[in-house]
Amino acid sequence: MLQKKVLLVDPIRSGGVVPDGIKRELLEYLDGYSTCLYCTGDLHELRKPNIKKLVESLEEFIDCDYVRLVHGAREGMFTVMFAMFKEYVLKGARAPVVVADGNAHYTSILAAERSMLDVVFTATTEHPEYCVVAEDYEKKISEVEREHGKPPLLALVTYPDGYYGNLPELKRIVDICKSHGVPVLINAAYAIGRMKFSLRDTGADFVVGSGHKSMACTGPIGVLGIVGREAEIVLRKSKFKEEKEVELLGCTVRGAPAICLLKVLPYLKKRVVKWDAKVNIARYVADRLEKELEFRLLGERPRRHDLLHFETPRLYEISVKIRDRFFLYKELKKRKIIGIKPGITKRMKISTYLLEKEDANYFVDSLVEIVERFEKYGFTNR
Repeated sequence: MLQKKVLLVDPIRSGGVVPDGIKRELLEYLDGYSTCLYCTGDLHELRKPNIKKLVESLEEFIDCDYVRLVHGAREGMFTVMFAMFKEYVLKGARAPVVVADGNAHYTSILAAERSMLDVVFTATTEHPEYCVVAEDYEKKISEVEREHGKPPLLALVTYPDGYYGNLPELKRIVDICKSHGVPVLINAAYAIGRMKFSLRDTGADFVVGSGHKSMACTGPIGVLGIVGREAEIVLRKSKFKEEKEVELLGCTVRGAPAICLLKVLPYLKKRVVKWDAKVNIARYVADRLEKELEFRLLGERPRRHDLLHFETPRLYEISVKIRDRFFLYKELKKRKIIGIKPGITKRMKISTYLLEKEDANYFVDSLVEIVERFEKYGFTNR
């Protein structure tokens, strides 16, 4: 029964659960250089194990010209930003600025700072939607052009963001940026592996995905996808070690994470076609929680992603009344529901990605039972 099954609702873990059968196959690749015996100098050309096939399959899966394995989406973003900085900013062609959406992940910001770039953020709508205002890219790019006399180095779009699960107007944003000659980088850490995604269709230049967030893969691993001529800059070869790509420091992800992604990719191709069903579950859970517990959903409506963020005043009132910020975490753990951040009761962030309809009902019913019991009795031992 469901009570014996652990339900995972953690936003950063739900999309990265590795299928059991594949876990067993990874055991022989746990040693540090287990994939390197037959390498001739370029990881992405390795045929035994067949990393070359993985790369080619990912290029088809993401619909782009080139894919490189990286140690997470953040490393992919830094790789792009630093390569572009050296090519365009140091040569005076573009301003040392990234124009980023107002919901950008902290790793996007750190990648820019590490690349010696400033960050200008676009506006979002007000509470409770927090939607990225696509037209504000026009305004912010124009401001950078007036201040620096040249366009910003790059535009960044988070699709979706990890705070509210909002999906911006991607094509509209890309069109605006392209009209100014600004390349676009998409942070799709919560998209690739969950839903169908085509970099070519977006019109953007770069995309990063996260294996351990959304591609059912052991970490750390991510993917960097590239379309167009900027690949020559990001993937330039060393003049001393001709087979090595400089920005990737030669080879990137080896061992179990690379083999996991190789083995899990056929599974990912099947699961992304079920995305509409995943979204329907998210809408169902959000609807019940708002109606039955008066939670307030933050982010766009209707929901188009499994990431859900709620304001939860009744949970907070209970925590104050019983002087226990951890009551919800403990009560859910008793019911084999994990992934709620311990000690947080004013807001609740969850992912419904792994929940079937029966699981969703058990999750919501458990929350209703907990809230009603604590409001009535006020003690954990009743």
